Amino acid sequence: GQCPKSANQTEKRLLEALHLESVPCLHHLLSSIRRQLTGSMLSVASRVYLQKGFEVKEKFLENSERFYGAKPMILSGNNENDLIAINKWIKEATEGQISTFLDQLPASTVMLLLNAVHFQGFWRHKFDPSQTGPDVFHLDDQFIVPIEMMKAQKYSLSWFTLDPLEVQVARFPFKGNMSFVAIVPNQFKWNVSQVLVNLSHDKLHSRFPKEKPTMVKMPKLHVDYQLELNQVLSQLGLGELFSTPDLQKITDEPLFVSSIQHQSTLELAEDGVEASAATSVMMSRSLSTFSLNQPFLFIIFEETTGIPLFVGSIQNPNPSAAQQKKEPQDSPTLKNAIKNKSTNVGGYKEWGDPV
Repeated sequence: GQCPKSANQTEKRLLEALHLESVPCLHHLLSSIRRQLTGSMLSVASRVYLQKGFEVKEKFLENSERFYGAKPMILSGNNENDLIAINKWIKEATEGQISTFLDQLPASTVMLLLNAVHFQGFWRHKFDPSQTGPDVFHLDDQFIVPIEMMKAQKYSLSWFTLDPLEVQVARFPFKGNMSFVAIVPNQFKWNVSQVLVNLSHDKLHSRFPKEKPTMVKMPKLHVDYQLELNQVLSQLGLGELFSTPDLQKITDEPLFVSSIQHQSTLELAEDGVEASAATSVMMSRSLSTFSLNQPFLFIIFEETTGIPLFVGSIQNPNPSAAQQKKEPQDSPTLKNAIKNKSTNVGGYKEWGDPV
């Protein structure tokens, strides 16, 4: 049916940021996506914590449970115990990947909305652990860091080069209907936003050629990332949420958002991915090479819906290691590789002007 228009300014701002027309449409869309995506590899969990005695409208609680499976829980009022309970729930929902989500619970907290996503994918073509060994990752033109690199001499891989954006794109499929798409630029200074705008699932899907035996190098890594989203969301025009929002559909009591926290983890290993995700590239003319030995972007796609579940940028897979100054022969030869292995995709306006 027709989705009704939004009622107040806060709703309008949220819908503009999400490029949607109404809140009921958003609820149904997100609920539908949650049902489609939740399977053996992906779990999504939500929960609402409320201060004892805080009056919340029944309709809000009903919708939270109906659309997002978020059961309301009452905070005990003992900060230490509440913190332990919240972190325990997050740990269970992410299967141990995120063990400490909150360090403290502000005394003024009346409501806490939590959402946890855990993804575990297994490569369709696994890496042989006996081939994993020490290697280097090129941080920029000057520095490298030591890493453990997974290697395969003849990995069945679908990949191509996009000349206008000067990037190589490869798809590593998981068992099931998910895939890990890696995007490697041929230079260290690049516009991540511009590349992402041009790399939607629809634009990529038809470009991937047939898999071919490829020499592959992929860093073995475990990355943790934490960010308070207040500033990012304010830049998207949602600053009102943190000052004087209209949240009367939740409660008649005064209410504003004090903080929105995000934490994610990604692990790449020989068996596959868990997310909550030699010193130079040697080119062989007889065998194509795809190497993730310098900063790269990744997108984990659900292939049937085309939904990007995780989008990330790996700048340094081993931040705790000491950076080393490069010797002249250490520089990666990806630029030459792109020239040698160029695939012309000219004529597609969305990629920019053909080279």
